[in-house]
Amino acid sequence: MAKRSCYDCVYVWVDPERWLRDLWAGRTLVPMCANHPDWPGELHDVPGVPCCHFRPRHVEPEGDVKRIPMGDGRYALVDAADYEWLSQYQWHLCGGGYAARCEKNKRILMHREIMNPPKGMVVDHIDANRANNCRANLRVCTPGENQRNQRKQRGSASQYKGVGYLKNCKRCHAKLVFKGETVWLGHFDSEPEAARAYDRKAVELFGEFARLNFPEEWPEERRAQVRAEAKAAGRSEEPKSRRKRTKAKKTTSPKKERVMAGKTGEKKATRRR
Repeated sequence: MAKRSCYDCVYVWVDPERWLRDLWAGRTLVPMCANHPDWPGELHDVPGVPCCHFRPRHVEPEGDVKRIPMGDGRYALVDAADYEWLSQYQWHLCGGGYAARCEKNKRILMHREIMNPPKGMVVDHIDANRANNCRANLRVCTPGENQRNQRKQRGSASQYKGVGYLKNCKRCHAKLVFKGETVWLGHFDSEPEAARAYDRKAVELFGEFARLNFPEEWPEERRAQVRAEAKAAGRSEEPKSRRKRTKAKKTTSPKKERVMAGKTGEKKATRRR
């Protein structure tokens, strides 16, 4: 198997003028990319070592990925088939990192315009890069499914998603939330061990929407196998719905009941007078 390189990725871009200058000066050609996880939407030099968003060029037969400027050095990535009709509009970066435009005082998001989801559905960015609006990176889903594919929260104690640290026992724990209920996966001696436990359970419960810590360890064949095993064992079923909490009727003591009855009798006697 040939070694992967940024030069073979559909997201890489080489500035023609810079390429000529570097070639003339005898410098090494450095590609640029706006889909790297460290700077999503921003065009930066890449070292040549592919990241987790690597996608070989032969995956998309219709052509390379195109870039649409959004201002301030940021770009949205789209398929070549969508470039012509999308590039006729002026796009900007809105809150949340999405590509958007305005029409008749209404904000239109690029990813929703491409996929045109039905009412009540949303569009999920598979690689979590909201500037990557290639159709292979977009899927229509429910808001709950979209929530499962979110990145690790900023400021969390661990570098891995679904992993926490217990200071009192100096051990890591893994957990996830499924259908509104917290699923605890146990305690572990190391963060990678806890992260791998999270990945496996996320594949079982979330399927294709699982945001994994080690995606390279989970090819499609392994995901399908684990998902099938979980389904056969009943582990992929929805958890039992929580019982509705009903407020218990307040009970009053016999003494309080007599006092209340006495007050009621006094009110009736007053009315008769």
